[in-house]
Amino acid sequence: MASNRAEVLKKAEKLLRTGKLDLAIAEYVRLIEEQPRDWNTRNTLGDLYVRANKPDEAVAQYSQIADHLSNEGFYPKAAALYKKIQKIKPDEESVQLQLAEISAKQGLLADAKGYFVAVAAKRRARGDRAGADAITVRLGSLDPADFDARALAARTLADKGELVTAAMQYRAMHADLLEKGRSAEAMAALREAVRCNADDVEGRAELARAAVAAGDLASAKLYLDRSAAGNDPELLLALAELELRSGERDEPREILAGLLRTDVALRTRIVELAWTLAPASPEGAYACIEAAIETELAARNYMDAAAILQEFTTRASGQIVALLKLVEICVDGGLEATMYETQAQLADAYLDLGQGAEARVIAEDLVAREPWEQAHIDRFRRALILLNVPDPDTVIADRLAGQGPFIATDPFMAPESFGDPEPPILRHFEGVADEPESSAQPEAAPDSQVPPLDEPPARRDPEPPPKKKKKLAGLEINLDGVLSDLRSLARPGASSTPPRVHQSLDDVFDARRSELSRQAGAQEAAEQLALARTYLDMGMTDEAIAALTRAAKVPTHRFEAASLLGRQYLKRKDPARAVEWLERAAEAPAPSVDEGRELLYDLGLALEVTGEVSRALAVFMELRADAGDYRDVAARVDRLARVQTGG
Repeated sequence: MASNRAEVLKKAEKLLRTGKLDLAIAEYVRLIEEQPRDWNTRNTLGDLYVRANKPDEAVAQYSQIADHLSNEGFYPKAAALYKKIQKIKPDEESVQLQLAEISAKQGLLADAKGYFVAVAAKRRARGDRAGADAITVRLGSLDPADFDARALAARTLADKGELVTAAMQYRAMHADLLEKGRSAEAMAALREAVRCNADDVEGRAELARAAVAAGDLASAKLYLDRSAAGNDPELLLALAELELRSGERDEPREILAGLLRTDVALRTRIVELAWTLAPASPEGAYACIEAAIETELAARNYMDAAAILQEFTTRASGQIVALLKLVEICVDGGLEATMYETQAQLADAYLDLGQGAEARVIAEDLVAREPWEQAHIDRFRRALILLNVPDPDTVIADRLAGQGPFIATDPFMAPESFGDPEPPILRHFEGVADEPESSAQPEAAPDSQVPPLDEPPARRDPEPPPKKKKKLAGLEINLDGVLSDLRSLARPGASSTPPRVHQSLDDVFDARRSELSRQAGAQEAAEQLALARTYLDMGMTDEAIAALTRAAKVPTHRFEAASLLGRQYLKRKDPARAVEWLERAAEAPAPSVDEGRELLYDLGLALEVTGEVSRALAVFMELRADAGDYRDVAARVDRLARVQTGG
């Protein structure tokens, strides 16, 4: 075979030298057929086709050689042959694509892009949109650092309907951009990935998490649902807020309850969410509060539950459901003073809504318990007017006089303490005892003979019966006069000060008020102070301020509560309110000399911050006169004096 091959080559050489090109080509073809992988002979054959002006046959031979070299990894030699082909047929796309791929493999990215771009341009020119898109997609995978080309490739895939592939492209870009620290562009790529593939739960969760961290709930709403939130507390809280803002209630309640079952410490976050929602969505805020207080009630923390609800009713007034729940908690937890305050709010809420029947029941209860409070009587009157009761003042007077029964019970009174009913006014007097009546005295007129309010007195007999009298704490009181005064108090615009002739009755009322304050108000104020300290330890300053504000209403705790409030407002950079509360504290007796001096010092600082130089100077001068060289008071007095005089 070797000798034959040599003879064939010699023969082909002779034919070429004698100009017989076609016959020489035939001999070379025979050799190639016998040995297809004789690349040198195939290259010679290609050259002969070129000399014979047969470009297609030449390209076929060169292409086989180039393809072989490329597959074997001989990229430079393969590229040389493809360029040889390109000279023969400049518009051959397959050759340009081969050159592009070989250039890419060699790391000659600029050359590769040039070849690909040229092919894409030709395809667009002849209207081959699909072919041009294919090149665009290939360019996107050519250079990992060319994010513009990668984004264009992903968009092209999405436009073609290949959404999953496009999403994968965007996802890869997202990871690479994050690695390079280009966070904004990375999130943009992830948004496109999720747009192409809504089932990308992990991507939606990441986008929602970023939006929540940035405070952009509107953007978070585009990606967030239960599947995306998973078990992430931040995402679940954001989802609950979004749904509450949109008017949903059931699913947010389930979410919040689940969060609290997982981590009770999230109660603070949920309450904060309630305060955020309260101005625009009181109902949504109450859903948060409800979840929080249920956790407290499960632990029998009635005081904490009541404190949260009280703050809610302050921020969102007139919420009937919340007020009813607060009354229920107060009854269960024995929070008497808070319950009475809440009942008044509940009555006002019913009145504002025009629900006279409900308002009347509560207002009657309030009047029965504290008949001296004009506000309760006013609530009772408004409820009667709403119910179109004729002559409401007469009804009020009859109730106060004991001629009509109050529809009221005291949830804090033991059942055995209920005895025979008696006029409500007498139930509020301590040490009341009937004075034995002499048999010589005529029988007193029955209560039913008391003339109605605003009616002319009936004709009296020449000898009226003697006045009915009672003994109250050693004082003899004329009950007919008392009832007359109470009727006058029930009239709109009536003076709240009874005639001096019954000053002893006022003394009884004042004593009763003092007793109620000691037994209920003072106790609850102490509880609110303790609760405020707990809130401060937990960093819950808003809740602490609310509790301190309630505690400061009671004189016995005003100094401590008001001084704490003033210092909290100083920390909040709110000197005006700090001055207000520190001054209130200064009006109350200080528990000790040192605490009183410390309060005056803080008050002087707050006044100085607000620019009230004269008042600050007066406070510091008073402190220096009392305490001498206390802290830096002397230096402050000198400096403020110079400021005041302009020196």
